[in-house]
Amino acid sequence: MARVRKYLNFLNGWEQVNTAAEANAADVPHMEPMRIKLQALLEQARTLSAQQGALTSGKQDASKELRKLIRKGQKLVDFMRTGAVEHYGPESEKLVEFGVQPFRGRVKKAETKPPANPNAKAPDSASPAPSPETTK
Repeated sequence: MARVRKYLNFLNGWEQVNTAAEANAADVPHMEPMRIKLQALLEQARTLSAQQGALTSGKQDASKELRKLIRKGQKLVDFMRTGAVEHYGPESEKLVEFGVQPFRGRVKKAETKPPANPNAKAPDSASPAPSPETTK
């Protein structure tokens, strides 16, 4: 929208100059050929501006229709992919053709060994923790 306003500012300025030159044609007769050219450019610009507005509206309508079609198509594709999983099974490699990743099993995590003595804590050299024997 900012660009449209900028164009309209130019066109309004052109209109002002054209009107002033037409009103003062007796004082500035040497500007008449340029004023006529400016008037033709102004009419062309106004026509193109109106055409641009119509095309913008058409573009918005086309975008709205395209969004509707994409939603319908996506629902259909989801339905077909689900049908393929149902037909071939979740582990079938045939699902790749439908854009579905087959279930290939769960990756097992590497087993971590528990510490040798789960109750033993690493000694903290900065501040010794009181033990039950020292607090009695």
